[in-house]
Amino acid sequence: MKQFEQDRLIEILEFLKDYSNKPYRNPANETDKIEKVRLENLKSKGQNALSLFKDMCTHLEDENYKKKVSSKWLDGSNRYVRNYLWAEIKRKDKTNLSSSISVFAEKEDDKIRFRLSLEIRGEDSNKDDYIRHNRFLDYLNVAEEDFEYFGTRNKDISLEDLSKESIKEYIQEVKERKANKIQIGKTIDYEYVKNHSTDDVINIMKDTVNKLKKYYEIAVQEGEEVDINTTKNNNSPKNIILYGPPGTGKTYNVCNKALEIIDYEKYKDIINDPTKRDEVVKEFNKIKEDGLIGFCTFHQSYSYEDFVEGLRSDGSGGFTPKDGIFKQLCENASTKSQKELISYNPLENKAKNYVLIIDEINRGNISKIFGELITLIEEDKRIGEKNELKVTLPYSNESFGVPNNLYIIGTMNTADRSIALLDTALRRRFDFIEYMPNEELLSKDIEGINVSKLLKTINDRIEFLLDRDHKIGHAYFIKENLSFEDLVLIMKNKVIPLLQEYFYDDFEKIDMILGGSGKIGNSDYLLNKSIIKASSLFKSNQGFMYPDQVKYSVVERPNKKAFIRIYEEIKDETLDSNTNLPNEE
Repeated sequence: MKQFEQDRLIEILEFLKDYSNKPYRNPANETDKIEKVRLENLKSKGQNALSLFKDMCTHLEDENYKKKVSSKWLDGSNRYVRNYLWAEIKRKDKTNLSSSISVFAEKEDDKIRFRLSLEIRGEDSNKDDYIRHNRFLDYLNVAEEDFEYFGTRNKDISLEDLSKESIKEYIQEVKERKANKIQIGKTIDYEYVKNHSTDDVINIMKDTVNKLKKYYEIAVQEGEEVDINTTKNNNSPKNIILYGPPGTGKTYNVCNKALEIIDYEKYKDIINDPTKRDEVVKEFNKIKEDGLIGFCTFHQSYSYEDFVEGLRSDGSGGFTPKDGIFKQLCENASTKSQKELISYNPLENKAKNYVLIIDEINRGNISKIFGELITLIEEDKRIGEKNELKVTLPYSNESFGVPNNLYIIGTMNTADRSIALLDTALRRRFDFIEYMPNEELLSKDIEGINVSKLLKTINDRIEFLLDRDHKIGHAYFIKENLSFEDLVLIMKNKVIPLLQEYFYDDFEKIDMILGGSGKIGNSDYLLNKSIIKASSLFKSNQGFMYPDQVKYSVVERPNKKAFIRIYEEIKDETLDSNTNLPNEE
């Protein structure tokens, strides 16, 4: 697939930014030479933007899901430039249905962005189509899914402006057929596209499409009953990476994901219920002991010999090949007897699935660890697939391939290493699922402290001063019967040390994030600040040449005001261009 050049994505949005709703006439009919040149230039830019948009959407296709791009950059009258470009991504066998994963490049009011959403076309739909499509809402968990919501609740209120609680209310209205539809998805705005690599943006789009597929599959199932197990099977990529800042639930969700892959129907009641976490862990460990789940952690010294196979001493002065965890699990998935497979999963005689979990996958040298096997993990290169591929291993000289019932789940902490630095070969072969902080899961009143707003404010400031990859996850604040004393310990022992690591002990920035600092002994802040004078430490003839230094310390017992001041309202003192400045007298 053709690699997208840098700045191609921003070129699409800039066309809409500059020309949306601008008038247009066919330059062939224009007699004024200057106007003719202007119109020909506009036509060329419109066709180019549409071509780039089409190329972008190609990166979101796969073997089963194909795109269809609207061929128009002009409105229906051909007299004005559209304020959007649009494509539909559908299953090849469901193109007759009006449901799709829609991709937009759009200018809407002051918003210039890409948008991906689960959509149903109104002009092609009747009541039954809407009923079928809206069934996905029965399976949508607003609190856990990191979706944005699009549509209009009434003529004055956009869904994008509503809280998650209000979204839940609106969803109930849609389910009760009081409203027509709601779109779920994600937006990537102009500024983000401008300041990030093309690979970053394309990967976010791929992640979003993969998340939406689960609900699209529900929306296009025909008949009265929905088979969730089929939906899960159709949308379980063989290779995935769960990535995000620390504390966002990657490790938590890897257990759920593994059970979902092993046998969704068997475990669906516990993986979808946060209160049954203990049962999830118990089942995960049991399956791990049974050999269906393998686990390893990549690090800088991890090698091909650890992962695939290497030579080990045979105790007699010689060396013999020894299998690594990847080869062991592949062989288990390939060679278990059919009788054993059927006893585990007796319905349609399906082979049981195996899962390899690779923690900290970004910390290893991928080329060194996978070697020639990096190609074999691709879905179409697996044993039994149309492009099945095997290699001869270097130590054992055995013929080796990767079975199609082995799934690989990697986890990646973006604060440890940016996703942009990942090995390109790895990026092409894995689907990426992003886990970001979800402040909505946190309490809004712990002894008068709005923990949800507290974390959101801290993360907004981190993103402004650093980047979004270093946000702080909600999991740090999730604790049964969370108290104020717990909050103090979380901030002192977890959050502030993380901030010190992120900002290399630049306490001036940490001061900004935590709402300021007070004098020594002031418990209204999380930090105290003092000035150290050289003259107080050294004799006068030794210390005069050294400037004063600022010293920060973490407050031992901060009070509630110290937490509230972090997120309390900030007075906006920004002056606009029309503000009269005071006379300089």
